[in-house]
Amino acid sequence: PITEFPFFTFLYGDLHAHMISLPLQVLALGWAVSLALGARDWRLGTGDKNSSFLIPHSSFLIGGIAIGVLRATNTWDWPTYLVIGGLAIVYAVWKGNGRFSLPALGQIIVLISLLTGLSILTFWPFADNYGVGYASFKLWPGSYTHVGNYLAIYGLFLFFILTHLAREFRDWTRGWSYDSLRRAEPIGIWLIIALVGYVIGLLILLAKGYLIAPIVLTLVIAAGLLGLRPSLPTERRITLILIAAGLFLTLFVEVFVLDGDIGRMNTVFKFYMQVWLWFSVVGGVTAVSAWPTIRQKQTIRKAWQIALILLVAAAALYPILATKAKWDIRMSKEAPHTLNGMAFMPYVEYSDNGQIVPLEFDSEAIQWMHRNIEGSPVIAEAHSGNPYRSIGNRIAMYTGLPAIVGWDWHQRQQRAVLPGTLVSSRIEDVNRLYNTADANEALALLDKYNVSYIYAGQLEWVYYSPEGLNKFDRMVEAGYLEEVYRNEGTSIYKVIKRKT
Repeated sequence: PITEFPFFTFLYGDLHAHMISLPLQVLALGWAVSLALGARDWRLGTGDKNSSFLIPHSSFLIGGIAIGVLRATNTWDWPTYLVIGGLAIVYAVWKGNGRFSLPALGQIIVLISLLTGLSILTFWPFADNYGVGYASFKLWPGSYTHVGNYLAIYGLFLFFILTHLAREFRDWTRGWSYDSLRRAEPIGIWLIIALVGYVIGLLILLAKGYLIAPIVLTLVIAAGLLGLRPSLPTERRITLILIAAGLFLTLFVEVFVLDGDIGRMNTVFKFYMQVWLWFSVVGGVTAVSAWPTIRQKQTIRKAWQIALILLVAAAALYPILATKAKWDIRMSKEAPHTLNGMAFMPYVEYSDNGQIVPLEFDSEAIQWMHRNIEGSPVIAEAHSGNPYRSIGNRIAMYTGLPAIVGWDWHQRQQRAVLPGTLVSSRIEDVNRLYNTADANEALALLDKYNVSYIYAGQLEWVYYSPEGLNKFDRMVEAGYLEEVYRNEGTSIYKVIKRKT
């Protein structure tokens, strides 16, 4: 599995859906928290002093947009934040009524349906044209996470979580008395049965290889039970709910995997990214709330501070060392430091298919295209079977112009509901366009994809036959193409549209 986390994502410059959605996740989480925190302000009495209902305020539209945009940005986040929004609604209704009742249950159903409907309707054009290729989960049959791996990823967060749970448990036990325990005696047998069932469940999970289950399941149950206490301040209840939800997701991906995933690669890191965001929020809240209590006891304060310093120092190794490592593997130390993603190209050459490919000529040609090509005409450029180690699709990426085909596997994933030949046939056609020496065959392919410009740079000369590339000059002489740009390593041809 990939255990990607936010600092890596930004350090890698990985402008994928899970990066783009991070601030939008914060917006959706903020909306849900604000709903729970403002529950009392959303109540409206019904005449019965024990009954009130939550007003579908205009903020529900904000919630629908905040959660709905996640479906169009990073679909994995949409159901998760619908659940978070649903939990906020449940809490707000319960807070407003002071108890659960049949009318309250009806209100919960109506409001959750409203939120879900708004999240769909606000991005309906996307949903109406989006084909979901992977829509079901199955049991994960492969290897599972070791405790050491889990602690390496979540150790610092767990330190704050354990601190918070310990404080909440101590606060709970302070209200215990002999009389209150005697009043709870009738449910004692059920508590024993639940404890036995819990132990048996853990043994079964361990036997199946779920090694982190004793840690995670225990903390999920602890956070859940502590969060259900009556008269608990809303802020503390929200913190415990986020702890339980985050821990639950880390256990969920041990048991289930998205059907169609590569192993459990995406299942793990997509959900782990959500957990990282929640635990980051929780970590800050729990650290600030714990410190006034911890500082009062010298022994506990020193032990807590030492543990925190060691964990922060260990966690800080990654941003310090990884940033340097990433800096050291820059393709060119002479390239300027800038937000211009093309600025490195005049300084760089790399090896592809056994040959050296300088990028300075591509840089000049792309800049010419920026200045001289209007609209969104379709272009033809080389297709690389290894996009992560090649500059393939560089023209489409740097100009924004549509190409005949993009990255093979990503295109297949994004069109999983369609036949795989849709992508593979385009790859074959691109290769034929550049390799064939037959001008008529090339013209047929250009017409098929409504191509307006053909790009023949040094990468194309590395990938394709000289006979195929030289035909473009012959097509210029025959009046089928016009060479509109040339430098030492690149030619750009414009297709002369024929009347039909």
